[in-house]
Amino acid sequence: MKKVLVVLFMSMCGFSFGQASFQGDQLLEVYAGGPNFMKFNYFGGGPNAIGTIGSTSIPPSGMKYSYMISNDMSIGLDVMYNSYRQSYLSTDTVFVDTAWTYVSTNYQDLKSRLRIQARFNFMLPTSSANVDSYIGLAIGTNNRWQKQWVNDLLTVNANSSTLVTVPVSARLCYGFRYFFNYNMSIGAEVGLGGPLFSAQFSYKF
Repeated sequence: MKKVLVVLFMSMCGFSFGQASFQGDQLLEVYAGGPNFMKFNYFGGGPNAIGTIGSTSIPPSGMKYSYMISNDMSIGLDVMYNSYRQSYLSTDTVFVDTAWTYVSTNYQDLKSRLRIQARFNFMLPTSSANVDSYIGLAIGTNNRWQKQWVNDLLTVNANSSTLVTVPVSARLCYGFRYFFNYNMSIGAEVGLGGPLFSAQFSYKF
């Protein structure tokens, strides 16, 4: 029984102190995630739309910088951007020279969002010296843009002053990093307020 307790104690110690980043470390991360909810809440469509010409999507992506102020916490900056652009044709009937004529109109719609947030990561215990595990909390700006072109003429040009009700954005997430050498890691996050899931590459210096 005594040996079992010793083994459990040693295991708990290993779990409690396993970590890859410590006080004074700095990390730079790039990431991309999804889904891009702008696809599901698209403001366009136009009257009598008959087909999509094409679309371009930039999923929630960005760059993070963090500084470990202690072994248990880091502070930093998170810059996140996503957008969705779609082109489509719309037809309408016009009465010309005693006859109805079909007229086609080309639409291009664009929605985009930029969030710049102060980021705080709270480190969690792990069982590996190559893994960081953390709870992340971020708060910052909430900037949005919305544009529409009709036959290449800009007809809608809205920004945060009319599109945003709450000018503050926030994020709560869980993430981890696996360091395959001292400086570089791959990882992932799941969370709310931004991408539901994302993959990331980190460089520690």
